[in-house]
Amino acid sequence: MEIVGWLVLGALALIVYLIIRLGAAAGSWLTGARFKAYRQLALRYQGKYESRGLSDPPTVSFSYNGSNVRVGLAPNVAGQNLGPRTRVVARFRQGLPFRMELAPSGRPAPAQPPKGTRLIGVGDQEFDRAFVVQANDSEMAREFLSPTVRWAIGNLERLGPPRGILISINPERLLVQVDRNLGLNTDALAHAVREALVIHDGLQLGVAARLTEGIAIVAAGAATTEDAGLPVCKVCGETIEGPSVRCASCRTPHHVDCWEFVGSCSIYGCQGKKSVPA
Repeated sequence: MEIVGWLVLGALALIVYLIIRLGAAAGSWLTGARFKAYRQLALRYQGKYESRGLSDPPTVSFSYNGSNVRVGLAPNVAGQNLGPRTRVVARFRQGLPFRMELAPSGRPAPAQPPKGTRLIGVGDQEFDRAFVVQANDSEMAREFLSPTVRWAIGNLERLGPPRGILISINPERLLVQVDRNLGLNTDALAHAVREALVIHDGLQLGVAARLTEGIAIVAAGAATTEDAGLPVCKVCGETIEGPSVRCASCRTPHHVDCWEFVGSCSIYGCQGKKSVPA
């Protein structure tokens, strides 16, 4: 009888072990199948796939044309049922003197518009009816929102629900958001990232084109003249009324905190690293 008891205990232990192994294998398979879109995305861009388990969605990060890109779901906001939102965030290695927010007409406006921005139109009647654009530099925004970029924005809008897209730009990053969990479909997620990168490239080209218009690099210490009125900071787009600094190379004025944020002159092609009190 004692031998039979040991055999029964051994059989039970084996059954428990098999259940644990099968559960672990099933969990691993479910995780891989559930987040296949993110794994495929990481392979496509030779990026890094990060997962924290079954409960939390993964993220994918990779380098692209001078920026660090991260793809994943937006974090939940306590007390708000916003639903799943897929985000592509590109952080620039060098700050851009540009702020802009673009959203479909009819989408609830933010509590406060982006700092130093105003409503603009790009001159395309259909696009201007469909989207609300606020930017700190209207000409830079128009250079950025080229037909290619507008086409990419339209493609992204079709991936989400009505009015379910948001594009936000500040000196340190570009954010592209679609109000849907695109990670459930490999093709949809890949398509969203591809269009977001088209927008990223259009932003870099548009800002560069705008900043090189009429800019001449002068020797340090050369005198310059300002237009009538207060000077405007090229980083935030607001007038400079208090203490400020100038680039030691091209003499462009900046707010002190804006210079410290960007870490160098905001004028494309200058690359000045030293400032002097204005």
